[in-house]
Amino acid sequence: MTRHTGLPTIEDVRAALAALHDAAETTRAPTVLALAQRVGLANTTFRRNFPAIVAQMKDSSVTHHDHRPADGGSTAVEGLAQQNARLRHHNRELSEHLTLATAEIQRLSLEAHRLRGELAARRNLSTIHPSRPR
Repeated sequence: MTRHTGLPTIEDVRAALAALHDAAETTRAPTVLALAQRVGLANTTFRRNFPAIVAQMKDSSVTHHDHRPADGGSTAVEGLAQQNARLRHHNRELSEHLTLATAEIQRLSLEAHRLRGELAARRNLSTIHPSRPR
């Protein structure tokens, strides 16, 4: 059986977050996992019990993008522009696939309607079976 050690207070978590920000060697924001480990909780337990802090960390990491040159010499803005272009291309391809799938569904629906009509017409015919030997 596990021993219940209790949860840290909000002040403890905020102090640990401040310590992580101070100790950060890079310009990247600390992760939720690092903060959870710092206060001695599992990641899921931390996320479940401190959703406001997790949301705050997520918001701050989104708003504080690093616009310095990356490995390839391109900035984060250029990387986002390239990602946007890829996503637009992918969206265009998906739209084309959707159009083709819609046309195929229409064709199959019309074919199914025609086959149902043929089946109904054939049901009106009586078939004569040869007599079976007894």
